[in-house]
Amino acid sequence: MTTYLLYLESGPQHKKTLAHVLDLLGCVVQGDTTDAAVAATPDAIRAYRQYLQRHGEKLDASTTIETRIEQHNTEGLFSGSAIWPQDLKPLAPAALARYVRWLEWSRADLLGLTKQIDEKGLRAKPPKGRSLRDILVHVLDADKSYVYGLVGPLKPMGEPTNAADRGDVDLRVALKEARAAAIDRLKTLTPAERARIRTSGQSTYSAHRVIRRMLEHEWEHRREIATRLGREA
Repeated sequence: MTTYLLYLESGPQHKKTLAHVLDLLGCVVQGDTTDAAVAATPDAIRAYRQYLQRHGEKLDASTTIETRIEQHNTEGLFSGSAIWPQDLKPLAPAALARYVRWLEWSRADLLGLTKQIDEKGLRAKPPKGRSLRDILVHVLDADKSYVYGLVGPLKPMGEPTNAADRGDVDLRVALKEARAAAIDRLKTLTPAERARIRTSGQSTYSAHRVIRRMLEHEWEHRREIATRLGREA
């Protein structure tokens, strides 16, 4: 049996809650209420574990999953902005190498989901929610914001992102090039950069938090897209 600690983030009324599974960096689930988010975490954990296993992570497929609430942040900040104790610790080289691989897998799976969809399909407006194109642009722009917050402007990442925003390049090309540039820069983080905590307005940036949010944010939207397409994330 494996017990996963949940780190919950919601407003004072315990509505719209994010449940972070920090021992599976990037695994997160949102619910309309705290109870709904907590109830959804076992399935999200299983799906996330299956995704990691497909890429070669050694995880016991037969383990029973249990969850326990460890912390609950009810400050009501912008969704995803909570800071957890793990975010404030220096990121060890081995952890950095591991999570960079996860960033590669995550983006490859996102591109795999959308590679056969033409521009008309990407722009099609569903009965509810955003078009696939709008979701992908959102993921692309968020990545840029996270990485810039950690290391400052990064031209090889910014150029394809800005070109996609203008519609000058295929989104899939931009997503591939921007993530590759981000990974190249993250691989070179110095010990000081892996330990640095930077605050800008209400946002706090650290190597751990930036990578966590890149993984979490893409996982949320990859599952959203997969659900819409009737496929596995």
